[in-house]
Amino acid sequence: MRMHSLAWALTTLGMFNAIPAAQAADTYPNRPIRLVVPFEPGGSTDLTARIVAQALGDKLGQSVIVENKGGAGGNIGTAAVVEAKPDGYTLVWANVAPVAINTHLYAKMSYDPDKDLAPIGLATVFPNVLVVKSSFPASTLQEFVSQSKTRFDKLTYGSAGNGSSTHLAAEWLNTELGTSWLHVPYKGGGPALMAVVGGQVDMYFSSVPAAIPYLKNGTLKALGVTSKGRTETLPDVQPISSANLPDYEALNWNGLMAPAATPAAILDKLNAELRSVLESPDVRQRMLAQGADPSPMTRQEFADYIRSESAKWGKIVKTAKAQIQ
Repeated sequence: MRMHSLAWALTTLGMFNAIPAAQAADTYPNRPIRLVVPFEPGGSTDLTARIVAQALGDKLGQSVIVENKGGAGGNIGTAAVVEAKPDGYTLVWANVAPVAINTHLYAKMSYDPDKDLAPIGLATVFPNVLVVKSSFPASTLQEFVSQSKTRFDKLTYGSAGNGSSTHLAAEWLNTELGTSWLHVPYKGGGPALMAVVGGQVDMYFSSVPAAIPYLKNGTLKALGVTSKGRTETLPDVQPISSANLPDYEALNWNGLMAPAATPAAILDKLNAELRSVLESPDVRQRMLAQGADPSPMTRQEFADYIRSESAKWGKIVKTAKAQIQ
């Protein structure tokens, strides 16, 4: 009899504990939401966050206020969200670097992305584009790949910094082709792109929006994009994976995440509204203008995607022998 009473008491207690979380989701949100972007203002990550923040705020009936908190490759802003109250009012515009790359790259991390953050949903993916000077001797991806060991073994490539996605994308291709390219790191994507324009390095994996003006005026040419399929913004440029490199896909991406203990009902609500926002034709066009492909996912799909991305980039970081103290 005592066992039955204990079981009933525990069940009842569990039901009562679940009530506040359910009620919180029913009334959520009843005040503005803070969306932390773990990078400085002005880049594609920041601009896409602002597009989503405005549209999501309209859907939820509360302002979604973007707060830029850059530093340490996105780690500082992401860590700030990890430490926030898990009530759905502080979210992070999660990025591939602080969520899937940096845990392998940095000698010390103040958070564990897998344990300390709850996935809400993927929002956008950003393919990069491999650009070279218009005078570069290869004009097609196939020509570049087929002659990589004979004509293009000792090239130089720029990056936005040691361990950046642009560095690792190039190093991955370097490994796949068996070449011996020299890495030249710069302090950001802008200087690296200008180094290609100025002829200081042979190539760079640029963001699509930054490269387009130079592709249009003929200063640079595109050899391939880092997505597995063609992109809407550069439909005539082949994916690098099409050159007998089927596993090659190096994407920058963003999504929504929250502190780990955020109630599931709130996470579900945010996922539903985020997916609705990303399916809006207006939001889609604004995203594409930034070189970003809207890519809505369920919470579970996003969690699985993060795990696969972390495993992939972990291998590439190890191969590149990249580390930041």
